[in-house]
Amino acid sequence: TPSWDCDGQGNCNDPGTGNGQYSSLSQCQSNCITPSWDCDGQGNCNDPGTGNGQYSSLSACETECVNVSINDIGLSNFIVYPNPSKNIFNIEFASEFNQNLKISVFNLVGEQIISKYLFQFLGEYATQINLDNNSKGIYFFELETNKSTIRRKLILQ
Repeated sequence: TPSWDCDGQGNCNDPGTGNGQYSSLSQCQSNCITPSWDCDGQGNCNDPGTGNGQYSSLSACETECVNVSINDIGLSNFIVYPNPSKNIFNIEFASEFNQNLKISVFNLVGEQIISKYLFQFLGEYATQINLDNNSKGIYFFELETNKSTIRRKLILQ
């Protein structure tokens, strides 16, 4: 019977004896590889699945990665957490000058399920998005400013 062990370096292998610690490769990988995060150059963070990502946590990645693209449009400290979530996502950011903002959430087929406007907004902002009445899956959060739109993937578990 195939069984799997972690080699301590993020790799899974089958010792061939049937006495491995994990019953499947995917179970081994989910326990063996420490999550790590990389920035895709467009303000999005992802886990390469190798344990060799540049950042040790999603929030550390978002702090560095997202600020690269949002500072140019007058926003700072932009963060969405927890992500993935079972129902509620926290959104935080600060606007460095007066601007109109639109917050939206879309499902995978592009239907808008949440929309909220902030007119002449300046300062720190925090809100929660509750997707409790929605199906599990992937959604997209958009923050539209006078200059650009920031888009992030939300994963509802």
